[in-house]
Amino acid sequence: MFVREILKRKGHDIVVVAPGEALEFAAAKMKLEGVGALVVCEEGGKLLGVISERGIVGAVVDYGPGALQRPTSDFMDANPETCSPDDTIASVAKKMTAARVRHTPVCEAGGIAGVISIGDIVKERLEEMELERNMLRDMAAMHSVA
Repeated sequence: MFVREILKRKGHDIVVVAPGEALEFAAAKMKLEGVGALVVCEEGGKLLGVISERGIVGAVVDYGPGALQRPTSDFMDANPETCSPDDTIASVAKKMTAARVRHTPVCEAGGIAGVISIGDIVKERLEEMELERNMLRDMAAMHSVA
């Protein structure tokens, strides 16, 4: 299974924040959009980084409430793990686990094609396992009848 298939099902929506936006704005946008991370892009859409819930919590712990008024770019992951639509889900899951991240931008042709989360990967894998289970059950039923 490939990342492209996850994007086909979930869509290519990307929730973006500008690097100069206050961290408080990024946190509010995450809550409003129901996402755990935002892609930080400059005006032309170039990927600059990712800001996650973990990054916001870390900023507040390290710098106090004043961190919320600082630019998102101060706390983003400037070298985020990325993947391609042609990467396998297993390879992306491995990279995300090693990097300890839960959201990965999907890059294609110099742009961002979407974002996948570890939740998307788990959901896809569970559906795949359910399909395999049903196929095995059906095969066993066919053999027991014969």
